[in-house]
Amino acid sequence: MMRQLFIYYRIPKADIALGLTCAGQLMDALKNQGLGSGELFQREEADKPYFTLMEVITPATAHADHIEEFTRKVQIQAAASFALLPNPPSRHVEVFSPVGAKGSK
Repeated sequence: MMRQLFIYYRIPKADIALGLTCAGQLMDALKNQGLGSGELFQREEADKPYFTLMEVITPATAHADHIEEFTRKVQIQAAASFALLPNPPSRHVEVFSPVGAKGSK
């Protein structure tokens, strides 16, 4: 079943350039390790001191049926990728399946 991870977190505006670099490194690492692919989205919070980033990550076929293990591997790689930030972000992970997919309601 095709599932995707939706991971969002906040990066202080002062750290956004480094935060985007770290997020890009994570996306590259997932692809290079054959774990999956991802897209990165951002939203500027005009009245807040941070940007909200959203990663949409699709597991490679080999990892699609083991979503808990895949999610753990993504989080381990994220910890390494964001280690350069003075305060690595707290990442909120949600897993979604397409409507009509086996097991969804």
